[in-house]
Amino acid sequence: MFGAIFMKKYLAIFLVLSFLLSGCVGQGRDERPENIEKLVKEAAALVGESGEESFPTIREKGKFYTDDTYVFVWKVEGDKITRLVFPPDLTQEGTDVSNYRDDNNVSITNMFMAVANSDKGEGWAGEYLKINPKDNKMTRKVSYIKKVVHEGATYVVGAGYYIL
Repeated sequence: MFGAIFMKKYLAIFLVLSFLLSGCVGQGRDERPENIEKLVKEAAALVGESGEESFPTIREKGKFYTDDTYVFVWKVEGDKITRLVFPPDLTQEGTDVSNYRDDNNVSITNMFMAVANSDKGEGWAGEYLKINPKDNKMTRKVSYIKKVVHEGATYVVGAGYYIL
């Protein structure tokens, strides 16, 4: 009897350790940063290969545009920066975002361009505030940015997520 209880305890400990070491713990890890970075790099590769011909693909629902995630594209021409791709609201495409600011008057444009113009030409921009369309509340957001040059034209490709 003592042996059976002893074996059950060791078996229970073995099962718990196996569970912990199997990777089951930590499954709740936020994978959004890696997913966003991968998405932006894929979209940037398309823009780098095809320029503006890639925009319809980036706009359509599917890979680059889902419910709350979308890739955007800006075009940089000197000091003028224009939003060319903005899937959630196509009426905002073609607008000047040279002085684009969040609701705390923080320059999103300066944040994004600092990343795009860095030595690496890509990376995470700082946090900014935007209205989250899911709940209509002011929420912190971060975006991954990548600079792309295609046939002499400079683009900024990015996507972000709300920090909940």
